[in-house]
Amino acid sequence: MNEVLLTADKLTKFFASSKTERFCLWHDIDIEISEGESMAICGESGSGKSTLLFALGGLEDVDSGTICFCNQMIYRHSNPHISGISYIFQHYYLIEELSVLENLLIPVRVMGKKVDACVKNWAHCLLLELGLEKFSYQLPKTLSGGERQRVAIGRAFMMNPRLILADEPTGSLDEQTSLRIAQMFFSICQKFKTSFILVTHNENFAMQTNKYYRLEQGELKRCK
Repeated sequence: MNEVLLTADKLTKFFASSKTERFCLWHDIDIEISEGESMAICGESGSGKSTLLFALGGLEDVDSGTICFCNQMIYRHSNPHISGISYIFQHYYLIEELSVLENLLIPVRVMGKKVDACVKNWAHCLLLELGLEKFSYQLPKTLSGGERQRVAIGRAFMMNPRLILADEPTGSLDEQTSLRIAQMFFSICQKFKTSFILVTHNENFAMQTNKYYRLEQGELKRCK
């Protein structure tokens, strides 16, 4: 049986709509994902699915409930960089003044690790895996949207994460490019046995994961 990586128990999140009023974004949410497993969360815009994703990684706090990753309790302010979790966002967040290779190396530098020959070799292996090796020394502005998102995917894998949290990673791409990027992402996760939680509007992508949920009116409903 695969090791359980992340559990979330009874998560509740409120937002203040005014100085005197609050509304519940979601309540009593339970999540469990194991090693090598994939999960998708769908829902309407504004349903709180991205907020939930960020809470699972400690980037957003919750009003009640607990989150545990690899036997480590997650709290927003006490765990600014949680070892073993990486992110992919819709808007790439590449540093335009740095080359593609240098963008991949950012997580290594942020964590205070040495960028030695072994690390650079791993970065080149990822670029080759993603079909980006020929762009290693180019700036992001020379790349297409799909190529830029592939750089963001490579960056997420640089620290060999056990879990990737992906927030609408194909949301700003056209349909055909989205399909190619999603297939590449699913494939590389499977190859490296990396678990992931994907927030997406695309139900076709969601159906390819092991667990598929919809976030509706504050409740997380299992679809698969």
